Amino acid sequence: MTTKKTGVLVGIAAIAVIGVAAVLYFSQWPPSGEDATGAIGAAERYRAEQITAEDVQIEQVDLQAFMQTDEFDRLVNDPETRKILSSDAMREALGNDAVREALGNDAVREALGNDAIREALGNDAIREALGNDAVREALGADAMREALGNDAMREALGNDAVREALGNDAMREALGNDAVREALGNDAVREALGNDAIREALGNDAMREALGNDAVREALGNDAVREALGNDAAREALGNDAVREALGNDAVREALGNDAMREALGNDAIREALGNDAIREALGNDAMREALGNDAIREALGNDAVREALGSEAMREALGNDAVREALGNDAIREALGNDAIREALGNDAVREALGSEAMREALGNDAVREALGNDAVRSSLAQDAVREALADGALVREMANR
Repeated sequence: MTTKKTGVLVGIAAIAVIGVAAVLYFSQWPPSGEDATGAIGAAERYRAEQITAEDVQIEQVDLQAFMQTDEFDRLVNDPETRKILSSDAMREALGNDAVREALGNDAVREALGNDAIREALGNDAIREALGNDAVREALGADAMREALGNDAMREALGNDAVREALGNDAMREALGNDAVREALGNDAVREALGNDAIREALGNDAMREALGNDAVREALGNDAVREALGNDAAREALGNDAVREALGNDAVREALGNDAMREALGNDAIREALGNDAIREALGNDAMREALGNDAIREALGNDAVREALGSEAMREALGNDAVREALGNDAIREALGNDAIREALGNDAVREALGSEAMREALGNDAVREALGNDAVRSSLAQDAVREALADGALVREMANR
């Protein structure tokens, strides 16, 4: 009897299990998806929204693009570059907007692939220069960026004197000047930086200070001055101590602010004259430098006959004479050089040869002769052939010297 009851209970239990299983199957429990409840449903309330392309805002796109290039990859894997980036000045520079924008420029990026530029960035003076506001702003100038695409400019940065020059305050401030920046966009100026004499000149204190002068900076904005820097004699002259010191003189610097002086530097005879030792030494003379501060002298240099005269050996040698240099410090002589007849006379071979005479040079040291040259009648007489020929006669010159 007991066995029979047990069998019945087992049967009922089995039927119940089958029934529950059927209900669960056909009702699809447990629920899934949007109908889910319980702990899973609670998690649904904290699910974050998915971001879209519109939500991603990339700043400094050019810089980000550069960071995806093979060139950037080479740089970051270069031991020397890593050393450079460990510099405080370099890190600070990279926080500057102008420097960041510069890195978005093709010429600047290409320059970073140049060995001389990389080595320059390994130089303490260059790194320190990048900590200077004027230098950073310069990198924001189109002409400056374009200049970095020039081979001569890149090689210049590989030169010790140029690198050291960038450690000079006057040089750095010069790079903050629009005319200087624009000058770096000029082919002749860039090529000049490829010249050893020019690079060495940048290592000279007087030259660096000169670049701190407004008139000198403005002069670099003049086409004739830029072309002069493309001239071998002018470049070589900048390798001369007397010429460099002359650029440290206020009168000479001011003279470079004069249009006639600038145009004179565009003249072949003047440029060639700068290759002459006597002319260079003359620029080392105080009276000569002061004379360049005189309007009549400056205008005289704008005269073709005077420029041509400076191409004459006798004239150049005369300027090497103390009496002649001193004479240029005399008001009457300076005014005389403002006279057309005097200027034209300097275009005459006999007059030039006379200036090569010791007696004539000595005569120019005589007050009476200097005053005579301040007389209109005397000046006018120098336009006459007979007077000019007479100057070639030693007797007349000796007589002038003995007055």
